[in-house]
Amino acid sequence: MPVPDHAVIQAILNFAVEKSRRNREGEPATYIPDLALVPLERTSAAVILSNGDTLLAGDALSHEFTFQSSAKLLTLIGLLEERGPVEVFDIVGSEPSGDSFGSVARLETHGPKPANPLINSGAIALCGQLHGTVERRVAWLSTWAERLYGKPIPIDEQVLENERGSADRNRAIAYFLKHGGVLKGDVNETLDVYFALCSFSGGVREAAFLPAILANGGLRPGTTERVLSKQTVAIVVSIMATCGMYNESGNYLMATGMPAKSGVSGVIVAVVPGIAGIAVSSPRLNDKGGSVRGHLILRELSRQLGWHFALAGGAQPSSGHPT
Repeated sequence: MPVPDHAVIQAILNFAVEKSRRNREGEPATYIPDLALVPLERTSAAVILSNGDTLLAGDALSHEFTFQSSAKLLTLIGLLEERGPVEVFDIVGSEPSGDSFGSVARLETHGPKPANPLINSGAIALCGQLHGTVERRVAWLSTWAERLYGKPIPIDEQVLENERGSADRNRAIAYFLKHGGVLKGDVNETLDVYFALCSFSGGVREAAFLPAILANGGLRPGTTERVLSKQTVAIVVSIMATCGMYNESGNYLMATGMPAKSGVSGVIVAVVPGIAGIAVSSPRLNDKGGSVRGHLILRELSRQLGWHFALAGGAQPSSGHPT
């Protein structure tokens, strides 16, 4: 797939962000108090190319947010690298759930094993596989966060407290997992680790680094340094394509052709294999928990740049005049 000139990508990225701002549909995630209070018009995007060059648009220099469920990739990646797919997929499945990300009913009807590692039950189950105290497990998360986001990533303590105080559904999920024998350790300790995972914070520049590593076949963008094995990359990108956008994964992939993972802060991270990692963020969410403006930006990039995977090798990128 040809890579357009940087100026072309930048022009189309700017155009996509500004076009998305016209849409005022959607509401923030109100069940987490701090997320309900974010400025609704914040909209930002970053593209990190495989050579390491970074392109920013919108409010990227000032817009920070918690990574929420996009950080579920971190636990999946770290455990795949350290323990391998056999152990990981003994705990969670690898199929789309067809239900919302916080479904409790599915564990009863299809459990006890969660459908995949990117829904809440799957991510909680994987957090339960980490060893040691809560502090030790959070330190493990932080080490992997620095590796995958390219710099130390702080935890937003205020959002972490919000997560603890608004977690009735996640507690129900965790107790279902405990009852089914999937979760072996203390429920509250495991949930504390999960809440810390969701509370990593930064901007689109940081968020885009992880999908850029995946897009670059596991290499740190712009270098020959291998961060992840090819096997891990293949598994994670495949899971993103089929499960990363929950019960809108099929419609999203058909529209953009870019494997992705969403979070209820309004972030979506996406992979253009061999080309770039993308992060977009805007807090107005649709009824599936995906960013309304984020979807629009990614669709525009896919259309204008020919970044749909089904067009790989045959795409004709825009001439640089966004339409």
